[in-house]
Amino acid sequence: MLLDRLTEIKKLVEKELSVVLTDEDFAGGREEIEHIFLHEACHAAISHCVPWMHTLDGKEHTALDELLARFLEVKIGESLGILVHSTEEFIKELQRYLVEITQEEFEHLLGVWEVCFWQEKDLAGMAAYALAYLRYGKVIYHILPRTDWEKAQENGIYTPANMASEGFIHCSEVQQVIRVANAYYSAEPDMWLLCIPVKRVEPEIRYEGPLEDGEKFPHIYGPLDLDAVVAASPLEKDEKGKFLFPGELQVLES
Repeated sequence: MLLDRLTEIKKLVEKELSVVLTDEDFAGGREEIEHIFLHEACHAAISHCVPWMHTLDGKEHTALDELLARFLEVKIGESLGILVHSTEEFIKELQRYLVEITQEEFEHLLGVWEVCFWQEKDLAGMAAYALAYLRYGKVIYHILPRTDWEKAQENGIYTPANMASEGFIHCSEVQQVIRVANAYYSAEPDMWLLCIPVKRVEPEIRYEGPLEDGEKFPHIYGPLDLDAVVAASPLEKDEKGKFLFPGELQVLES
């Protein structure tokens, strides 16, 4: 065990140099030691929770691994009083791995983590979203029955049954997906989720909101070419019957 190994190192130094080391002797490097240990513990946890990350190429794997570790460090470090590097320092560290990400992009992903995935500790779901965002930029999602998806694949284009009456395809942003699924499709079997990069959609996308709180949803005003869909995945439920965000999203069909 690592902790046993650290104790062994301390004891050997004391024996060889005939000294007694106390916590005060480690005060100067304590913060760095704690941060390194937290960092490596987060990486180890990610490896267990998101095993499919190891199928990605080196650059994408590094980007996701470091981003998720950072998100965990911030949350766990806060609860333990452990200082972590600033956002600016972290982005510079990523650049050493040839991973380019702007502060705006990082803050967007951090916000998604805090709003959508941290409460459930859903590392796999966050990884699936972050991979889509890093590859394609802004993405939206559409929920549909499996049979509708199969029909769309046969036709090469997706036009929902209510397109004639409503004039658009209902979509959701990441923070809306599970709420919409549980509100409208909880009794429906075999629902699927499509991941759609905004830049691939040819029809107009309007953000409209019928709700009094002003929340807006993306609506696609036209049939959806299947080239705009980068991944499709079943929407599974937890033991309480609530939908879960797909933790693999078929690894974006790569």
